Amino acid sequence: MTKGRQAASEPSCESCFFQCNQLCAVSPAGPCATYRPDHPEGLRPPSQLRFVFRQERRMQVAWSFPSPNEQRALHA
Repeated sequence: MTKGRQAASEPSCESCFFQCNQLCAVSPAGPCATYRPDHPEGLRPPSQLRFVFRQERRMQVAWSFPSPNEQRALHA
């Protein structure tokens, strides 16, 4: 069987990295803006989106200047 993504648990002070390591300086009124989940490997930064470069597209020019031979024929 394939393992799916685990359901995210509700953030609480009991599961906060700062509270578990006695580093919290906020009153226990609920999770705050600095909430980070407590992991065995320590504090991890929040995940960010990856920047992916697009393939460079070849542009087709809709018009171009006439070649020297075509210009000479136009003005002859």
